[in-house]
Amino acid sequence: MDGMTETGLRERRRAQTEREIADAALTLFEEHGVEATTVGQVARAAGVSERTFFRYVAVKELAVFAGDAEIGERIAPMLADVTGDEPLLPQLEQVWAELLRGLAEGRDEQQRRMLRVRRLVRREPALRLAALRLDEERVGDLVSSLVESTGRPEPEVRLVVEVGVAVFRTSLDRWADAAERGEHTDLLATYTEACVALRRATR
Repeated sequence: MDGMTETGLRERRRAQTEREIADAALTLFEEHGVEATTVGQVARAAGVSERTFFRYVAVKELAVFAGDAEIGERIAPMLADVTGDEPLLPQLEQVWAELLRGLAEGRDEQQRRMLRVRRLVRREPALRLAALRLDEERVGDLVSSLVESTGRPEPEVRLVVEVGVAVFRTSLDRWADAAERGEHTDLLATYTEACVALRRATR
């Protein structure tokens, strides 16, 4: 087995383990709540040791988000097309819209999982805080990447990214709230409406 093949195999195994941990955590958190679920229970359900669990996840509350790497991988090439020659916010809105469109096209299971996670986050304060901390890390990474690729000043990029993330997060919450009420809402349409509302509010 050559080096590239071995590296690819390790990456696939890692991604599979992350997904198994995330799925186990999601199911147990839904059934028993975050506080009542132990790391040992999540690890056993995922088929790994507690030591392995902590190699993938720093704290229990982040376990449910461990399987999000694929989403990041899908966004990365789209972000590479963002240019400093055009306004940043519309370009970022297009990136997130493309992501949601991809989830809606033949990826029903992934979208259902996203909905389960968001509904759980809405109910569990510990997960809400964990999600916000994770968002802060991702915003920081995204800002650094866009400053480098677009040449725009850091304060400008950070402001645009923070606004864009807030709109995206609000859309997810509206989608999850509608599901809690038993209403079917299209996530992409919800996000599009939120972007339009932002433009109206800032005219």
